[in-house]
Amino acid sequence: MSNLYQRRYLNCPYNRARELLASAVQAAATSGDSEVLRLRLPVSDEAALSKDVWISFAPGRDPMHFDQPWTVTWEPSGGGLYPAFRGTLTVRADESYHTSMLELSGVYEPPLGAVGAVFDAVVGSRIAHGTARELLRTIGSEIEVNYRSSEAEKTASR
Repeated sequence: MSNLYQRRYLNCPYNRARELLASAVQAAATSGDSEVLRLRLPVSDEAALSKDVWISFAPGRDPMHFDQPWTVTWEPSGGGLYPAFRGTLTVRADESYHTSMLELSGVYEPPLGAVGAVFDAVVGSRIAHGTARELLRTIGSEIEVNYRSSEAEKTASR
């Protein structure tokens, strides 16, 4: 097992970011089914590696009842060299009222046993972390766009 931890700062207050993350994953969590998601690793401005995975979300547990973590798991669609992952996706408070952090942490199992462990040590870990950054960028951008849109609607209705 290899550990994975990535975070992305959001231009969105903590409480709103929590609500927007919940609305983004709620449909998948409620159905209890996995859905196909294309995970991407940008290689250059023009190219990216991508892999379809079966991803699922479920409400997680926070013993402090402060954050609202979401359990996230994914399995590669059709097998291959992509690892399976299980962990949590959480919005955390930041030092400023106007910002928050989107955090993904968990573990993944490199495929192919001992050969996969060597591959992970050489390059696989960088691929896993880059893919996680891209996932957080995608979800974080959606949260920020939805937040700006709702704020613009509030301003327009005044």
